[in-house]
Amino acid sequence: MKNYYLFLDESKPNSNFSNFTLGGIVIEKNIYESILKSHVNNMKINCFGNDDFILHEIDIRSKKGEFSKITKDIQENFFGEMKEIFEKNYFEVLAVTINIDELENLYDANSRNDIYYIALQLLLENFAHFLKSNNGIGSIYLESTDQSNDSKLQNLYYSLLATGTLFLKKEFLQERLKTINFSIKSDNIIGLQIADFIPNAIARNALKKKEKPYSLLKNIQAILYDGKIGKADRFGCKEIS
Repeated sequence: MKNYYLFLDESKPNSNFSNFTLGGIVIEKNIYESILKSHVNNMKINCFGNDDFILHEIDIRSKKGEFSKITKDIQENFFGEMKEIFEKNYFEVLAVTINIDELENLYDANSRNDIYYIALQLLLENFAHFLKSNNGIGSIYLESTDQSNDSKLQNLYYSLLATGTLFLKKEFLQERLKTINFSIKSDNIIGLQIADFIPNAIARNALKKKEKPYSLLKNIQAILYDGKIGKADRFGCKEIS
């Protein structure tokens, strides 16, 4: 069996967004280690002068933090090279986006399941589906936030593996899904940095908001996992509203 990684990032509701979005990229281990990492590091050198920069979409767009001194030309060049990476088909995209306002109109917060549980369950089903269709096993990687949140996600993950989900048996999940891992930003994990560009674009599209300059939405949509049956809206990006 092949080994796959699913790198995930999240976008939480705020004053501009009512959606909670969890999404990222799924990539075969050998492609990640031998091709994607070097491609992204070369892009960092081309755009910013070295590969120590931790890519973060919001900071690059707003020219903050490490990216406070970049020019518009550098910004434009960077997003052009990002589009080329997405167009190489190194990976596919999995995502879930949930409209919290609409969800709470149906189920009040005190009675429904945790939003992470809902999103993670759907993602695990689609990741496991991907793994079976590609004869693989897989592990999940997220950026660590704090010990409490990391522990909650880890417990939810192993709870779903122990009980199964709405559509998939626990035995099948346990066969295909392996570990869940948390990394800190300074670890410079390339997969997590690419995943950082997924949730915001997905959320904006679900809410029918105008695309931002240098949008990667069309590139993301082109590589949504479709279950190999043309159903990207079921297996690639599941919208709940």
